Amino acid sequence: MRHSPLPLRRAFPFTISTTALVAALAVVLVAATPGLARKTRAAQAVSTAAQAESAADLLVRSGREPRKILLVGDSFAQGLGLTMPQSLGQKSQAALANRGKVSSGLNSPQFYDWEKALTTYLDAEKPDVLLVMLGGNDAKNGRGTPQWAQDFSAKAKRFLDIAAGHGVTVYWVGLPPMREKAYSQRAWTANEAMRAACGAAGSCRFIDSWDLFADASGRFCPKKTLAGKAVSLRGKDGVHFTTAGCRLLTDRIVLAMADPR
Repeated sequence: MRHSPLPLRRAFPFTISTTALVAALAVVLVAATPGLARKTRAAQAVSTAAQAESAADLLVRSGREPRKILLVGDSFAQGLGLTMPQSLGQKSQAALANRGKVSSGLNSPQFYDWEKALTTYLDAEKPDVLLVMLGGNDAKNGRGTPQWAQDFSAKAKRFLDIAAGHGVTVYWVGLPPMREKAYSQRAWTANEAMRAACGAAGSCRFIDSWDLFADASGRFCPKKTLAGKAVSLRGKDGVHFTTAGCRLLTDRIVLAMADPR
């Protein structure tokens, strides 16, 4: 996967306007160092392959397994498409349509118009679940200011409005920390903007990835010890995932799908 222009915390009900909340979040995120919040999320337990296997089996037995999953996004989404079938398990009958587009984002419709593409894909594939991992390029090339965060959240909302019009359940996967500090800060800001849009949508659940790929302080962590073995989770570019990193994240996605909340 090339990189250069690069490439669910639970959904919650809003009691104030989305615009006001996003603006407030953005001001805090840009003005303050998010160390405390990162430490809190980094303390969350890492999902294991055994948990994912159990969740995949639960999906099948409960009848909640999606018939068809449409996976969209940038190069991160393409990576998830490689390991999602394994995370779903051998018993799975779910069909997966991977429509990731390298170097794409919500802020670059002149390169790839995701609103137009999503409509086309939803009409053609008719999925009952939409899985999204998008925003890596937007965070890489964006300014990360409060206004930028507000505008980006509005674009994510328009994206989700298209999904809502097709009656699909959405799982939106957040970005991980990045090796470059400034990029990582913008990724955090982008996550909060996407989380706000997802929370306001109602039919969207935001899946955090930050703690899976962060150390105890919430910073970029290229390796972790899993099942007693040190495993590389991130590529040499300090951005993308290894196969093991993709699998760790798709395992978490399956756990989220198995959770009826």
